[in-house]
Amino acid sequence: MFTFTCIALSILVGRGDIATSYWSFDEIENGVSEESIMGLDAQVHGAELQQGALHGGLFFDGEDDYAAIESMGLAAKTIGSLAEGTISTWFRFDHSPESMDIETIFYLGAMQDFSSYGTSANCYELEIGHFSAQRRLYWTNISTQEETTAIPLCWSTTDHLQVGQWYHIVSTTSSMGTHIYLNNVELFDPGNCTWQFGDETMRRFLGDVLQQEAVWFGKGLWNNEEQFFEGVIDEFTIWNRALTPEEVTTEYERVASVGALTIHEDIPYEIQITADSLVLHGALDNIVKIKWQIAGGAWNSQPNISLESIWDLTIGEPVPAGRHEIRVVGQNAANRTFADTRILIQLDLNADGTIDVHDLLLMIGAWGECDCIEDLTGDGRVSIADILLLISAWG
Repeated sequence: MFTFTCIALSILVGRGDIATSYWSFDEIENGVSEESIMGLDAQVHGAELQQGALHGGLFFDGEDDYAAIESMGLAAKTIGSLAEGTISTWFRFDHSPESMDIETIFYLGAMQDFSSYGTSANCYELEIGHFSAQRRLYWTNISTQEETTAIPLCWSTTDHLQVGQWYHIVSTTSSMGTHIYLNNVELFDPGNCTWQFGDETMRRFLGDVLQQEAVWFGKGLWNNEEQFFEGVIDEFTIWNRALTPEEVTTEYERVASVGALTIHEDIPYEIQITADSLVLHGALDNIVKIKWQIAGGAWNSQPNISLESIWDLTIGEPVPAGRHEIRVVGQNAANRTFADTRILIQLDLNADGTIDVHDLLLMIGAWGECDCIEDLTGDGRVSIADILLLISAWG
């Protein structure tokens, strides 16, 4: 059985009950990503591991990648029997849907039967996009009986989501109705949630799907065809009851609180610039983006998709003359930041590519107490100590 990370297990148990199903998507072994509670393992078709919201996540290419639960008999008896419950997942979509194009995150329903609208005949589907080109998130229940298709429940975010950004979605359903949370903020209609069909008083969940033939991650039925998700899906959890707002926050923090980035200790705190580029490296944990800034200037960034615990950067932009801080920031899926700093000392004071007498003359001209670029040691004055730094890199 798949081994949880310690933090995930402690919080799942610490809530007083264990989720019905939990896919961490941290590993793929022999083409399978294990489900750690009920044994609802997912067969992975093409998707690959990348840095996810919490360690590993499944990256889908939008062409034909998906993951499917192997045992539909067990799925129907467990998650497929739930009249109420909670669904929670983290996702990042990398493609903006066009007209009649969707990005399906989760699907339970018919394997190949379509409605007269071109949708799945029977399903619950969590997707980005709908009938028109848009980037809203939808949770839709479609039901077809005797050639008549109904949509008992469908909500969407009012606002469009952003391509390439991480989101956490939670939808809870009980006799008290449905509650929706995006990034730990409850959505309300009117406002930031729109009920297309039904309303927040309804109780409909996975047990209301009439045809339970497939459970897919990253694949759905739309526009009379199979459609595929492009991006990363991670930390998918189903409970057999509605989580409270406090528990939703706990689930959000289980992922949002994790992250770290440090510059390696073998890199001195003060770095003299002697080349056109600077290489930094260090350790990280659960970081999806690395950013850096020199002397309070513009931010540069690069995504981190690797599951390695180390990072390296080649800084190619010019470093201004004098003494400046470089700030390296790791950002996790919840946009929380973890930073480390170093001091860069640019000795080429006149930016002519050579450290020589011209730089020395500039330093002599600023001799004494000053708040100036010639103060290379940062002690508030230009003195012999600054000249010695300059001479050490002469040429």
